[in-house]
Amino acid sequence: MSDKKEKKKGKKGKPEALVTLSQHPRAKAGIRRARTRAAFLSFMLVLVLNLVGDQDPFDAVWRALVAGIVVNVVVWRCAIIAWRHIVLNELKQVEEHRLEQVRLQRERLEKMAAERAEQEAAS
Repeated sequence: MSDKKEKKKGKKGKPEALVTLSQHPRAKAGIRRARTRAAFLSFMLVLVLNLVGDQDPFDAVWRALVAGIVVNVVVWRCAIIAWRHIVLNELKQVEEHRLEQVRLQRERLEKMAAERAEQEAAS
């Protein structure tokens, strides 16, 4: 019974992610592209090296497939980490830009209020 309460409490305490990598179009495409290219290149490299090294074609293809799968998983994780940093930096830049716009708007409003006060004082 207490486990269920803890699970519910954990779900409520966890903040929702506003941007996820699966929703970010450039990140999704970049991760997919990195995985595909790395797996294909590693497959081809291992296949060629095994065939040049006088390996049996079956063994060469088997080793190349395993290498492609392993590289695919490793590059997938590395690409996720890299794109997380990229997206977080983009969010920080957007936040800084918005704060700067708010600051400029506030300064304009204060300047306009000061001008109106001067006009009313002069009248």
